[in-house]
Amino acid sequence: MKINKKYLMFGLMALFAVTIVSAGYLVNSFYFTVGVAEPFVVQYAVLGDAGDYNETEDGTCADAKAWFDSNDSSIPEGVMFPGETRKLCVKIDNAGESAIRYNVTSDITMNDNWHNCSLAFPETTISGDAVGSNITIDGLEFTVPGNAPPVTGCKVGISVTRG
Repeated sequence: MKINKKYLMFGLMALFAVTIVSAGYLVNSFYFTVGVAEPFVVQYAVLGDAGDYNETEDGTCADAKAWFDSNDSSIPEGVMFPGETRKLCVKIDNAGESAIRYNVTSDITMNDNWHNCSLAFPETTISGDAVGSNITIDGLEFTVPGNAPPVTGCKVGISVTRG
């Protein structure tokens, strides 16, 4: 089949004309540089010591006075006995204007005692919404199970994720 060069040329010119018309004429444009800042500043408190956490005696998370951050040298450490309870409090200062979902998770860092440590300090998660331009305080009571084996050197990690 032989194609007439005139028809081919008209077809290509029509395609070129449609391309020029649909491309439009750029009047103006601009570019700007943006980023995403971390909206959360997180602090922690542990209520109750030398025995069980008792809301009447130890107060609620909103009453906590001794807040610390993850870089603080005053992070509470020590031992607990089976059956004892503490309350871990988390204070999230959300600098953003929108509410943002958060998760607070405890987990045991792998070590030689990982299995026994996980029996003594079961992993838990709490979730909620950090109110925009405000401070959100949440907390979770945890109890060492009565059948927990004696262990030392357990590394319990607390992580706060957003989104």
